[in-house]
This record gives sequence, structure tokens and C-alpha cells, in this order.
Amino acid sequence: MAERIKQVSEPQSALKPPKRAATLESIRFQAHLLDTVEQSVIATNLDGIVIYWNQFAQQLYGWSSAEAIGRHIMELTTPDVMEEQALEIMAHLSQGESWTGEFEVQRRDGTTFPAQIINSPINEDNGTLIGILGVSSDITERKRVEQALRESESKYRLLVEQASDGIHTYDMEGNIIETNSRLCEMLGYTSEELLRLNVKDLIPAADLAVDPIRFDELRAGKTILRERRLRRKDGVLLPVEISGRMIRDNVLQAIIRDSTERKRQEESLIELTRQLERQSNLFDTTLSSITDFAYIFDRDGRFLYANQPLLDLWGLKLDEAVGKNFFELQYPDDLALRLQQQIQQVIDTRQGLRDETPYTSPAGDEGFYEYIFTPVFAADGTVEAVAGSTRDYTERKQAEQALRSSEAKLQKSHEELERRVAERTTALSDMNAILQEEVGERRRIEVERVELLRRIVFAQEDERRRIAREMHDQFGQQLTALNLKLDAVKEDCGDDKNLHEQVEALQMIARQLDEDVDHMVWQMRPTALDDLGLQAALSTYVENWSKHFGVPVQLHASGLDEDRLMPEVETALYRIAQEALNNVAKHAHATQVAIVLERRAGQVSLIVEDDGIGFDWQRQFVADDKGLGLIGMRERAALVGGTIEFESQPTEGATVVVRIPVPPGVETGHADE
Repeated sequence: MAERIKQVSEPQSALKPPKRAATLESIRFQAHLLDTVEQSVIATNLDGIVIYWNQFAQQLYGWSSAEAIGRHIMELTTPDVMEEQALEIMAHLSQGESWTGEFEVQRRDGTTFPAQIINSPINEDNGTLIGILGVSSDITERKRVEQALRESESKYRLLVEQASDGIHTYDMEGNIIETNSRLCEMLGYTSEELLRLNVKDLIPAADLAVDPIRFDELRAGKTILRERRLRRKDGVLLPVEISGRMIRDNVLQAIIRDSTERKRQEESLIELTRQLERQSNLFDTTLSSITDFAYIFDRDGRFLYANQPLLDLWGLKLDEAVGKNFFELQYPDDLALRLQQQIQQVIDTRQGLRDETPYTSPAGDEGFYEYIFTPVFAADGTVEAVAGSTRDYTERKQAEQALRSSEAKLQKSHEELERRVAERTTALSDMNAILQEEVGERRRIEVERVELLRRIVFAQEDERRRIAREMHDQFGQQLTALNLKLDAVKEDCGDDKNLHEQVEALQMIARQLDEDVDHMVWQMRPTALDDLGLQAALSTYVENWSKHFGVPVQLHASGLDEDRLMPEVETALYRIAQEALNNVAKHAHATQVAIVLERRAGQVSLIVEDDGIGFDWQRQFVADDKGLGLIGMRERAALVGGTIEFESQPTEGATVVVRIPVPPGVETGHADE
């Protein structure tokens, strides 16, 4: 305890850092709640360093919150005489009890006033005492009343009756001599009833056993301030503050103030303190979970808070760092001076700043860091603290240095490249002229290729038409004659059963040949395409294909009932549909197919969709088409100015979409039919 008294009396520079520096941040986050208390609320750590100072304290003592926080309470308000009470105060607080006393305190401007100070403990959740919460009131008025009582006995009764506190006098045995109406009101007795009582009748016996009335100290002229409970007439215990003293020989006086509201406020403050402690832990845990350094300085450039990554860099604990500046943290003098000046610059200009610096940690780790200092404003608009964050950008800095070190090489390489570029420019210019000629030639060849392909396709279709007609005319007549001959031979067989069976077998072959020839003719060039148009031909083809391969096909056609399309467009669409269905039959393993043929808005569209195994159509082009005819389908569409799209993925079916423009008013051209 002697060491504690020594710490209370030492100047600020000799004090250790506060044991819970984060308490300042916690209370600051709830300042708007504490500022509603119409009493001076001051919180210190066990070393006497102010960690919270509410607005009423600023009004009472003249020191702003920013000026008070971080200083010793002895510097700001408390007289040296409080050192004499240090043991008593700490004894009460360590037992979890509040302590109340009166002192003559000093304002910032040098004037003094009497104050009643109530000190309450601030504990951790585990009950450890970590600080002191002081609630003080200006009792100048009460003192004035007391002084007036001493100076003029004639005015005594008037002042007593007008006082807002309960007042009574009693002898050295505790018998009540006088009382005022306020005390009667507080306790529910009449004046006559109180005058028949002893002060011990108003105090519970258990309370007197713990804290008896100190008549000897009162007789010695000492003023005693106590918190007690007085029993009202209705039996309710009323919490009060009692200031007792001797006013004349063997006559004692007690001034009693109802502390019910103050107790409620104290309990509220204690609960707020607990909440603030929990929020402080959450705040510290959150900031210590990030990789950047986070910290807060007071107005003197001393650390109020540092998160765990920064403490790890220093190799320090929080209580070893808080309260120190950069010089005391062993930063190089020039760097420490610059950082301290920048903190002051933020306070003076009320503007944040950004900068960077190299730094070597106490462990010898070298690095480069970029940092931001930001002002933290108090409720009155002043800068009460400076918050900051720092990021390690050593890797980026090293990369920049490596880049700069290679600039000379890069410059030399650049010059060499420029020289080579100049040499190549001339060559490329010449080559470009050659390439332009080659491009023109390629374009000409492509035009010729497309035209040749068009002629070939049209020639193929003409040849298909011619061959189909010849096959139909020649093979059809011959197969008909063959069937007739076989019928005649069958009649001539008579009873020769063996010969009869052979003729029947030949008839079956002949019929199959007839069907195959019809199918080949139909595949090469259906007559319906020339005679009836695309919709009828495609409908017939789809019906025969579905019957032939056993796969259901739904055909939806619209917009083709009035004018027929140009022959090359009908042929292209028919052949693309034919090729798409052939692919379905060969590769898709589909269970159904849907075809949409539609003409509208100046174009005709063909969509063939199956639910088969699908394929990777982009890879299929690269892989030489693998017999799917995709390239041929695309070229057929391109020959008539159309486009074709393939939509498919493995296991997801396939879709072929063809779009061919059909400008309005274009003649369909079927005169040869």
C-alpha cells in the first residue's frame, strides 16, 4: 500500500503505463451514455492516470476530455491532502465498496471549490480491481449553508428549513435535538416523532455493528461523511449520504441527502462499465485478427492502444507499450521525430495524412511500411486522439527496387530493340506490300472457290435429278418387267416345289431391289422437292426417315404456304436437314427429333433438335469433321447467304440452327417446273 501511495504522489513522467489502456477506448465508444449523467464522472486506472472524463467534468473543472485523458488526477483536480486518505480509499475499493469524502479541489483557472467525491471500484469480470470510477459534485452550496449556520445562529432555522437536504442535530448520546421538514419528508415522521428518537433508532443494528457512529472523531472536530441506510417510518430502508460534524459543545449536526437516484446512477454506471469492458475485448480481438497494424495516440503522441500484430513486431505486451512515444519505443531518432511531428500535424491541421518509411524491428527484421494517420474528433469538435494503421509492403518495395536496378539493362535493351524494330520496319513494309498482293489474290481465289463450289453444288443437284429420273425410268421399267417374268415362271413351275420356292425367293429379291431403287432415287432427288416445294418434300422425307430408322420426328412448318423459296434456297435447306437427320441416325442414339421450318421477318429458319448423346461440335471441326458433314452443311448455308449454328455438349443432345435471308419481293423462280 505504501508503494501505491507513492505512485499516487509521483509526477506523470514516473508513472507506469495504465494496466487497461483499452478502457479509454471502451468508455469513449459509450460516451454519449455517460454524458447524460449530470455529475462529474472521471475514471482512472490504479496508477491515477485519467482514462475517461465526461462532459460534466469538463464543465466543472475546466479541462477538456482530450486535455485530461492520459494525465494524473493529481495534476487536474485533487489536492495533496488526498494522499492521507489513499490507504483508506484503497481498502474500501479492494473490498468492492465505494468510498466517499469531501475535498477542496481546484479548477483549471486556479479557483477552488469544495467537492464531494464518491470513488467506486472498476473490476474485471473475475472481480480483479483494475480502476477507479469517481463521481464528484460541487458542494459549494452545502458548504455555504454550513458556513452560514456557523456565522449566524439567527438564520440557522431559516436556512435549515430551506435546505434541500435533510438536517438534524443530536447530542453526544445520539438523542435528536432538532430536525427540518425535509428530513421529516424523507423519513415519513413528524417533527415531534423524530425528536423522541435516537439516531441509532434510524440505523439498522447490523449496519451499526459494522460501521458505528464515530462520536470520538466528531467530538474532536472532524467532519465525517458516510453512506448509510436509514429506516423510514414505514420500514423501508432509504440509502443516504450523511455529513456529520460538531457545531457547538456536545451538539452534533447531520446533513442527510437522499442517494437513491445516485445509487441508481452508480449501478447504471457499473453496468455500463461492464458492457464497455466486453466491447473493449471485442474491439481488441477484432483489430488483433487483422494483419495490418492498428493503433491510437493521445494528443502528446503517446500510444493509447496497439493491436497484437504491432505488439508482436515490437516484441512487447500491451501494458509495456501504452503510454510510450516512438522515442521511448527505441525508434531511430530521425524516424521517431518525423512520426511525432506528423502526429502533431494531424492534430493541428485536423486532416489525415499518408506516408511510408523503412523500419527495422527490435528483432532485426527489416521492412518497408506505408501508414495512415487520421484525427479522432471529440464531441466538441476538437481532436482528442489520432488513429492510425500501417501495412507491410516490403515485398512490393523490394520488387520496385529490383525493377529500378534493372532499368539500365531495360534501357539498353530498349535501344537495341528500337534499332532492330527500325531494321525490321523496312523489311515488314516490303513484306506488307507482298502480303497485300497475296491477300488480294486469296480473296480473288476465295471468290472463285465459292463460285466454283456453287456451280459444283448446283451441278451435283442437276446430276442427282438426271440420275434419279434415269434410274426411275430405266431400272423401274426393267424391275417391273422382271417381276412380270418371274410371275410367269412361277406359273410354269407346276408341281415342282423346289423350283417354286426358288422363284419366290427371286421375286422377294426383285421386290427388294425395286424398293432400294425407289429409296436411292428418293435420296438423290425427291420429285416432291421440284414439284411441290420444300415443305412437302421435307414432310415426306421426315415421314420415310422416321419409319425407316424407328425414331419419332415432329415437324412444325409455318409461313411457307403462299410463295415458294428460290430453288437453291429450298435445295440447301433440304440437304442440310437431310444431313442433320443422317447424323442423328448414325451417331446420336436419339429417342426423338424435333424440326422447325419457319419463314418470317425476311428470313427462313430451320431448326433440327435431338435428345441424343450430343458432341463437342467445336472440336469436331478441328478433328476433320469425323463424317458428320458439319463443314459441308456450313458451306451449303453460306452459298445462299445464310448462317448455321451448332449447339451441343456431350450427353446433352444437339441442335442445328440455320438462318437464310429471304428479301421480300424476290422472285422464287420455278419456271422450269
